[in-house]
Amino acid sequence: MNARPIVLGALVAAVLILGVSAFAATPQGATLVIHHQVRGCHSWSLNGGPYIVHQSLRLARGGSLTVTNNDLMVQELVKTAGPAVNMKLVTQSHMGKMPVQMGMGKAGPYAMAHMGAMLTVTFAQAGTYRFTLMDRGDYFKGIKTIGPDNVPTLVVVVA
Repeated sequence: MNARPIVLGALVAAVLILGVSAFAATPQGATLVIHHQVRGCHSWSLNGGPYIVHQSLRLARGGSLTVTNNDLMVQELVKTAGPAVNMKLVTQSHMGKMPVQMGMGKAGPYAMAHMGAMLTVTFAQAGTYRFTLMDRGDYFKGIKTIGPDNVPTLVVVVA
């Protein structure tokens, strides 16, 4: 009996299983939480991980990212590269819009303008997307930080 067809069949089956499991392992969703810190002003946590300045993640096509602003500043997620996305600002009626004490440039329509504000970003196309987080002003006077402010960045690879 020739073992070649059996080995070939086992190899094809293994490739198919690995291919399906790799596809299934690509998440449909992720969360980022922005917070204030004394050194560097702000950073963000991906899916409950450590708070760092530069984040990257993989999502399945059609997947979405939810960004929550728990910072002491108005924050705006700005796409700097990649195909079109669908952004939707989720507002919590009980929070309202907090007064901003110091403007940092004109905020766009998707600025998260109060603590607890959420933004969802949906990725319909495969590709590599790049974002930056823009500080659009403080809610309170006298917020002190050490060193230069961080400029958080995000890379999203959609397969």
